[in-house]
Amino acid sequence: MTDTYRSDIDRIQRLIQQLRSDIQKREQKINANQPVGMIDGEIRGGISKLDREIELLKLLIERQNQNQEVLQKEGETRKNKLLELQNIAIDLKQNFDKSLKSQQDNLFNNRSNSGKQYKDTETLQQMDNKQLHQNQKQLQKEQDQKLDVCIDQLDTLKVQGKNIGNTLDEQNRLLNQVDKEMDKTNKDMINVNGKLKKFLKSSSYCCLYLFLTLEVVSLILIILFV
Repeated sequence: MTDTYRSDIDRIQRLIQQLRSDIQKREQKINANQPVGMIDGEIRGGISKLDREIELLKLLIERQNQNQEVLQKEGETRKNKLLELQNIAIDLKQNFDKSLKSQQDNLFNNRSNSGKQYKDTETLQQMDNKQLHQNQKQLQKEQDQKLDVCIDQLDTLKVQGKNIGNTLDEQNRLLNQVDKEMDKTNKDMINVNGKLKKFLKSSSYCCLYLFLTLEVVSLILIILFV
């Protein structure tokens, strides 16, 4: 049976590297006052995919240890690696949530300060041309921020739709893998039945009982390890 542990680890580490890169790009976009809706959607999708991959890895390690497919020392090493990846995933999610909250707080503070500065019409009437121009620029900036929020939301919806498609593709891949394993199991069963029929035609009852016992053990091993 092929050990998929190494390929799973490589895939998870690539996801982690991509998420770190995307979070860093997001910070750069915020500093440059650029929309981040698209990359936010990509980060959310990447975090969800990372959680799924880690959960699949956890199930694989539990099955391998339960069936004694690896040595005890190697099993403990894999458990420690799983814990390390789980902690990294938690740190990534916390950093992303912290960045989102900081962005929302800054936007709220900007709006609050703007509302306090230009609260009523009497204040506007008392402004000179320079102050009116500054007020107009501030209002335009707020409108631009609102437009950026709308663009971000549209980009997020677009990326979420893409993530749904990727999730469906991944599920189809897993289903195909299950189908292949079922086909292999069915072929093994047909092979066993064929041998049994041949044996029934040419063997004594004593040998038959021995052969049946061996075949039952073989079937159990096939079910456990395939």
